[in-house]
Amino acid sequence: MSAYDISVIVPVYNAEEYLRECIDSLLAQTKKNIEIVLVNDGSTDDSLRIIREYSEKYENVVYIDQINRGVCYARNAGISIARGEYIGWLDSDDMLKPNALESLYNAMREADADYGYYNICFYPKEVGTKTAWYKPYSGKRDWRYIERNSQCTNSLAKKSLLEKLNIQYWFEKYYEYGWIMVLLFSKKIVSLDEELYIYRVGHNSASGGSYVGKVAKFKNAVRMSKDLPEMILGTEYEKDLGDYFQYRYIYSLLLLMIVSSINNDKVSYDEAKIALQEIDFRSNQYTKLILDNNHGKLKSFVLRYILPSNFVIANTITKIIF
Repeated sequence: MSAYDISVIVPVYNAEEYLRECIDSLLAQTKKNIEIVLVNDGSTDDSLRIIREYSEKYENVVYIDQINRGVCYARNAGISIARGEYIGWLDSDDMLKPNALESLYNAMREADADYGYYNICFYPKEVGTKTAWYKPYSGKRDWRYIERNSQCTNSLAKKSLLEKLNIQYWFEKYYEYGWIMVLLFSKKIVSLDEELYIYRVGHNSASGGSYVGKVAKFKNAVRMSKDLPEMILGTEYEKDLGDYFQYRYIYSLLLLMIVSSINNDKVSYDEAKIALQEIDFRSNQYTKLILDNNHGKLKSFVLRYILPSNFVIANTITKIIF
C-alpha cells in the first residue's frame, strides 16, 4: 500500500515570488492524504528557505535540494522519492483550484484509469493560445490529442504506470516530449473539461519568457524532436503518427530559425534552413494544417514561406511578429 493517495511533484527554480501561493494551493486541496514533493533545482534566491519552512511545518511536505539540472531532471528526482499511488504535477509559479485533485482522483478511480488530466485556465488574464492547451480524450490517440495535451502538469498518473513505462528515462532523454509515452501507452484515460489548473502568464518562467540567449536550448529541442520516432518504433502508432512526429521536428526547426533570427545567429539559422529543405517540410500533411490551426493563417504563411526565405528578412520579421 502507498503511504499517500497522491504525490504532487513541484520543481522549483528561483520561484520565491510565487512559491507560497503554489504550495498553499496544494495545502488547500479538498482531497486529503496527499504528499507534496518540492524539488529545489539549484535556486539562487530565497526558494530553499521557503521550502524548508513548509517542510518543517507540515508532515506531508518533503523536499530534495539538488544542483541545477533542469525541470525534467527535477521531476525525475521527485518521482524517486514520491510515496503516492498516483503522481501529479504542479509548476512552482502555478496553482490548483481547491477541488482539482479530488475531482480527477475520483474520476480516475471510478473509471479505473491509469492516466487522467483536467483543463487549464490562465491567470491573471486569458491568452490567445488557450485552445492549444487542452483537448478532451474521445477515445482517439491521434495527433490532435497529442498536440493539445503534451504537457504533464495538468495531470495525474499511476506511479506504477510511470515505472512500467520507465518515464524517468524518457524525461531524461526527451524532456517534456517524454510525456508522449504516457499519452500513447496508458491503458485507460479520463479527462475533465473543468478548468482546474491555474497557469500563470505574463512573467518569465521555466516554460516561458524571452527568446534572447536561448539558441542552444532550441538546438537541443531540434535534436530531441528529430529522434522522437523512437517512441513509436514497432508499435501500432508507427504508421499513423509517423508524419505527425516529423511535423514536431519541422516545428522545432522553425522555432530555432525564429530564435536564431532574434539572436542574430545566422549560422544556426542557416543550419535549420538546410535541414528543412532536406525534408521538404511543406509537403508534410500536418505542416500547414497545424500551423494554421495553432497560429492563424497569416502567421502560418509567414512561418512556412517568409521565415525560411533568407536571414535578413527573417531577422526583420521576427522582431515585428514574435
